[in-house]
Amino acid sequence: MKHAMLSTPLKFLKDSPLLVRFVLFLVLLVFGSRWLFNAYLDSDLPPDQQTLTGAGLTAPVRVQRDAHGVPSIEARTDNDAFYAIGYVHAQDRLWQLELQRRMIHGELSEAFGKTTVTSDIFFRTLDLYGAARTAWPALSPQAQASLKSYTLGLNAALAATRVLPVEFGILGVKPRPWTELDCLAWLKMFAFNLGGNYSSEITRFVASQKLPEAKLRTFFPDYPASGPTTVSTDAPRLSADAADRAVEGLVALQDALQHDFQLGLKGRGSNAWAVSGRHTADGAALLATDPHLALQIPSIWYAIRARGDKLDVAGMGLAGLPIVFSGRNDRISWGGTSMMADTQDLMLERLDPLDPTRYEDNGRMRPFEQRTETIAIKTRPPELLNAPYRPIKALVRSTRHGPVISDQFQVFEQPVTMRWVALEPGDTSYEALFRVQYAGDWATFTDAWRHLVAPAMNLMYADRGGNIGYLGAGRIPVRKQGQGMAPVPGWNDDFGLKGYVPFEALPRAYNPPSGFLVNANNKVVDDRYPYFISSEWSEPARAQRILDLLQAGVRDGRRLTVQDMERIQADSIDLAAADLVRDLGNRFKPLDADQARAIDLIRRWNGDMGGDNQAAAIFNMWMAHLRKHLFHDKLQWYWNKPGQASYLQHLTQSVGLDGLHEILTSGNSPWCGQGDDATPDSCNAILQRTLRSALIDIRKLSREQSMDDWRWDQLQRSVYVHRPFSDVPPLNLLFEQRVPVGGSPNTINVAAPRFDDKKGFVQGLGSSSRQVISMGRDRVVHHYMNCTGQSGNVISPHYDDMVEPFSKVEFLAFPGSAGSTPSEAAR
Repeated sequence: MKHAMLSTPLKFLKDSPLLVRFVLFLVLLVFGSRWLFNAYLDSDLPPDQQTLTGAGLTAPVRVQRDAHGVPSIEARTDNDAFYAIGYVHAQDRLWQLELQRRMIHGELSEAFGKTTVTSDIFFRTLDLYGAARTAWPALSPQAQASLKSYTLGLNAALAATRVLPVEFGILGVKPRPWTELDCLAWLKMFAFNLGGNYSSEITRFVASQKLPEAKLRTFFPDYPASGPTTVSTDAPRLSADAADRAVEGLVALQDALQHDFQLGLKGRGSNAWAVSGRHTADGAALLATDPHLALQIPSIWYAIRARGDKLDVAGMGLAGLPIVFSGRNDRISWGGTSMMADTQDLMLERLDPLDPTRYEDNGRMRPFEQRTETIAIKTRPPELLNAPYRPIKALVRSTRHGPVISDQFQVFEQPVTMRWVALEPGDTSYEALFRVQYAGDWATFTDAWRHLVAPAMNLMYADRGGNIGYLGAGRIPVRKQGQGMAPVPGWNDDFGLKGYVPFEALPRAYNPPSGFLVNANNKVVDDRYPYFISSEWSEPARAQRILDLLQAGVRDGRRLTVQDMERIQADSIDLAAADLVRDLGNRFKPLDADQARAIDLIRRWNGDMGGDNQAAAIFNMWMAHLRKHLFHDKLQWYWNKPGQASYLQHLTQSVGLDGLHEILTSGNSPWCGQGDDATPDSCNAILQRTLRSALIDIRKLSREQSMDDWRWDQLQRSVYVHRPFSDVPPLNLLFEQRVPVGGSPNTINVAAPRFDDKKGFVQGLGSSSRQVISMGRDRVVHHYMNCTGQSGNVISPHYDDMVEPFSKVEFLAFPGSAGSTPSEAAR
């Protein structure tokens, strides 16, 4: 969709000052000349039909791509099919695979220069590749064979590639062969992204050093009052300088991981639900999934259909792995959400006072395991005019608990290690994913997921008999003390593990009486459950809205359809916002006619966060200014150094609408008073000031002076980030994609933006793909849409051809399923 790709830079060119327009015109002219070579470059794009032959295959494999570039693979054997999956991944996502390989190996700086050194050191410290090496022997011969075949196919496509994607040429790098261990290490990186609660532990710990308890509970509402003291009296509180270094170190690492790779963004999660066949129009069980992840181009997901002698799968896979992560086979369908489980612990280690190369282990001193990592750094361009950087040598240490992560950024005054289930030897997570491809009923489905270690998942199930199920899976620690929400002493076993939650004791349900199963990262069990899972559940508004719509759909004997599921995925009602505005409308006293008009719109508003909604624009801007005034401006007293700005922003934006609601209505908030409205710090006075500044900001950012012309999607944009060219003007105009959107963190059609004073609401995390599957006895209907496009090659027509239909919540029929007419959700 090259014309769409060029429309953004041309509009930007038109709206820019004269000098900027002239410079950009010259730049675009140069880049425009590149398109003259399309006839040559296009020759290396994959054909619509292809037959694969050669070493590693038992017979020719047929690959056919549909009008959207989605491949269907027909192979004689399953391993031949896995080979072909590797082949098409390399054809479509070669740069993405190279980027992923460099991430897990900590070799980004060889390509990108010194800006990624922090990330490289961190990934070398985690040593995901070393952990993958210990996982390989734990896999069955069949699972190992699938990875071997996939790797053979990927590297065969790499060897056959005549023209590399343009990223390689611009950066001057060459792709390296893929290995089976790269697959396993990438699965661990995916788990790290979904389950990186170690940063929450550091954030809590640092906040507890300076904030009084009443204010601390605003940001960590489920955190027990005794939590911050679980580091024990033997671990003294940080000094003021150490606390400042802790914030700055945390900020440096988190900024690098989030900016460079969108890892650890707040709000990660998903929606998934299943509907029993007794509630549907044709008796078929329905499954709907839309995982919420960082927005990137190309998408993290790769749509594929593959058939072998036993294999018959379709759905969303991950580039770098030969499996369908969420989708169906010929008998069952599956999908899921992050369980938000706390599977990482930070352990404070005590040094030997006579020898800092040793640490204490239950009264004995043991040497650190250590190695030196050498990180090569690309010379700053132009390379002929700049001296080359010397390689950096980083000392990496580990203890019995895991890698020492504090050496890199000096967060604590003693070594801190990360204990994480995914770094333990013998991880069989890939075995679980491999086996579920072949599962045929609830029993084999649950048995497959028995092998999952990380990430911990809420898994939804539907089969052709009309049955539905929910299964919690993953290795969840059972601690001797505490709940893993703050760093704890590691010099003895007082805070060690008792073991793990038994698989049979993990939450599950099969054909519940309601006929519905729903998860939207909400709490999965009530307080009677004997094991601790997490304290970081999402607000319940999304899950409640899904349940409300499902129950309304079957009221009065109605039956649900695929189209009903699609409409639910498109829903933009925020129940938490609706609850809050009911109270705001009754309590707030406007200062002037402008505020009175805005409040009148909000009073009559139902919480609809649709892109064309006027009240949504006012409400969201108001809440952004309210958060800044309530928290950011007051917290600057505690963290007022330049390097601490993003820590402040993280805390400020972490308070959801439920938290704001409680502050404004509780009567005893530490953030604003409930007294006379004339008091400067009264809640009403703060609401008046922040609404006034919000209305000014809307006019500035929307460039619309009349309130009648305001829309929420004038202020909020989804940004599909390309690495590394989103940070390289003017290449960002060609590689990155932006689209106006509605939604909020609490809507089913989710949007989790960060607020920027100059750019407005920038959505970097949201729905990354959508699927709705009907598993009927006689036919399967499978609809989907990826968030960007099938290809990662910027010259491909399938680079961004799904961006616009995805933003409109439209759907396509998966190759090989019934219902071949594309559908569009009612909006």
